[in-house]
Amino acid sequence: MCVWPVYPTHKVGLLGACFSKVLMLHFRKYTGGRVLARRYSTYPGWQVLLLMLVLGAIIGGWLGEFILGIWPSLGILGKVQSVGLPTFVLDLRVFTLNFGFMLHISFFSLLGFLLAWWVYRRL
Repeated sequence: MCVWPVYPTHKVGLLGACFSKVLMLHFRKYTGGRVLARRYSTYPGWQVLLLMLVLGAIIGGWLGEFILGIWPSLGILGKVQSVGLPTFVLDLRVFTLNFGFMLHISFFSLLGFLLAWWVYRRL
């Protein structure tokens, strides 16, 4: 018989309280009597990830240009592919709006992305 105080405010009932006591005893048996706290890894917000990815791509592009200046034979790695929307100009006579987004991707910028993601995961 399980002797566990169950108060009227508990919604688990007698069987649920006994089951949780058995689980706790079982847990303590395998951890040597200590109750271990779980560590959940929390990452900074998506804003930090976005900032790190952009900085990683910029720094990777700079390093790529520097490396290609030293070793021109690695020119195949320096090829840049442009993806995005070309510039669209909306002239309203009072003001002008420019819309557009271009992403210039190279091997070195992808390496910067991966390195920034790895650093973000290590935070």
